[in-house]
Amino acid sequence: MQNYTQERQSKETRYFVLVSLAVAGFALITVGLLNLQIVDHSNFLKLAQENRIRLEVMRAPRGAIYDRNGELLADNYPSFNIVFRPLPAESTQRAKLVVDPRWVREVSRLVEEDSTRITDLVLKANRSGQTATLRQNAPFPVLASVEESRSEYPGLEVVIQPLRRYPNGTLAAHLLGYAGEINEKELVERAEQGYQAGDLIGRTGVERTYEEFLRGRDGAEFVVVNAMGRRVSTLSEGPPQRPDPGHDVVMTVDLQVQKAMEEVMAKVGRGAGVAIDPRDGGILAMVSRPAFDPNEFSRGLSFARWSELSSGGANPLLNRAIQGAYPPGSTYKVVIMLAALRSGVVSVASRFASCFGSFRFGGRSFGCWKREGHGSLDFPGALQHSCDVYFYQVGIKLGLQRMEAAALAFGMGDKTGIDLPQERRGLIPSQAWYDKRWGVNGWRKGTLLNLAIGQGELLVTPLQLALMAAEVATEGRPIRPHVVKEVRGAPEFHVSKPVQTGVAADPAVWAAVQHGMELVVESGTGTAARVQDVRVGGKTGTAQNPHGNDHALFVCYAPVDKPRIAMAFVIENSGHGGSIAAPMAGAILRKLFAPDTSSTEVAPVPLPIDTSGVVRGD
Repeated sequence: MQNYTQERQSKETRYFVLVSLAVAGFALITVGLLNLQIVDHSNFLKLAQENRIRLEVMRAPRGAIYDRNGELLADNYPSFNIVFRPLPAESTQRAKLVVDPRWVREVSRLVEEDSTRITDLVLKANRSGQTATLRQNAPFPVLASVEESRSEYPGLEVVIQPLRRYPNGTLAAHLLGYAGEINEKELVERAEQGYQAGDLIGRTGVERTYEEFLRGRDGAEFVVVNAMGRRVSTLSEGPPQRPDPGHDVVMTVDLQVQKAMEEVMAKVGRGAGVAIDPRDGGILAMVSRPAFDPNEFSRGLSFARWSELSSGGANPLLNRAIQGAYPPGSTYKVVIMLAALRSGVVSVASRFASCFGSFRFGGRSFGCWKREGHGSLDFPGALQHSCDVYFYQVGIKLGLQRMEAAALAFGMGDKTGIDLPQERRGLIPSQAWYDKRWGVNGWRKGTLLNLAIGQGELLVTPLQLALMAAEVATEGRPIRPHVVKEVRGAPEFHVSKPVQTGVAADPAVWAAVQHGMELVVESGTGTAARVQDVRVGGKTGTAQNPHGNDHALFVCYAPVDKPRIAMAFVIENSGHGGSIAAPMAGAILRKLFAPDTSSTEVAPVPLPIDTSGVVRGD
């Protein structure tokens, strides 16, 4: 009996324990369910929505770019891109592709891209949760293969996005610049401006300077996805935010002038040409050689191609019109003439020692480009025939300070303020500059002779030379060179005021300088730039080059009575300005002002060559 009682009590105890454990278990489950569904409801709902709902960016197209007459220079076209969208965190497929390199190798083969690059992009996408573009502008065979294999490769999709297009290829490439995909460093720096991975950003030219106007505002929409990351539908709560395209930009460039300048410089190895409207400073044309095709950057460059473009002596990405610095040669005699006349050092009628082919100074012989000499000349005649001996004597009388002041007034040796990036200053040496280089009073007066004919340490850009010609045409009125005329839909845009204050001189001085430049083209060293029934003022130049053959230069403006265009050319390692650069200007001017008789075929004009090896040439 006692044993029976003990056994019964033991069973009751075990039963009580089991019941207690069961009640405790159910209580824990109940508490857990309450915690999931009530206490942490909002948190888990958010997590579920994040896995179910995905934000998809709708890329905004960049604004188009037009010339002053409405001709299209840059726009966009639809590009089929292959992208990888990160899968939901709980997806078994996501874990597989992260740990299984075979998945990445197969995708690399499918999209025909380097496996290392694809691996990096996929891993970064999984870490950041942002879409990665595996290939831009994919060809149709690749697109077809991806579409056929999508079920085997979760996260892989084909999307349509706008791609930058330059319909004229290399035409005006340095003016337009190019846009490329933003990099990681820029993403960090521009995070507050709304940039995202995959966005285009202007790298050079107008694309860079006017980035804030050209770039649009991306749109977005929320889409419902399944566990495999595939889009099921668009979320019905709230409409999508449509992308806002960027502002269209109207440039000052005249496509007719640009094409004419491109044609005459088609065979140039290296050099630059600039055409500017003296009336308002608008750039009509700008050419730099060698050139590049900005479409290559839109489609994506290989590392080898980038190295080819960005390294080596040719450097086609360099805009020589604003970044190339050259001795101005005899084009600088226009500055010297202005400085001498306005300071009263000489007059229009002044005659000095006759030119017999050389000039003795400081125990040294300084030669003239014309070996047999020019004889006796007045000031306009010396400019007309570009007599070095005459300008040697003017330089001695003028002095360094007055030379420097006139050059700076014309905008040389400093940035012009053009709305293009990376403009170079050039160099107009001062006494302080020489004292620093050679020691106080360590430089000789013979330096003045070299400076007077545009040699020595002088460095100017082709744009600065064009600006000089434009300011002579307008009698010293300050001019702000610019390449953009209008930004449509952006009332805050305006053309900035000129950097320089202008060149001060009496009307009689300007008349003399303009007359001298007109004589250059009429019957002097620049006759290759003549246009029938059109008055043209110009100046040839030939600059010594320590690294090779001389550079050919020419500046001009036309018509003299009502100037509409001013131009400058610097053609590297090519010879004399009168035989190489002046014919280029003449071909363009004839096309503009005498189209029925014009041709852009440029034939070199033979000029006398100084074989003495002493000095210069024109």
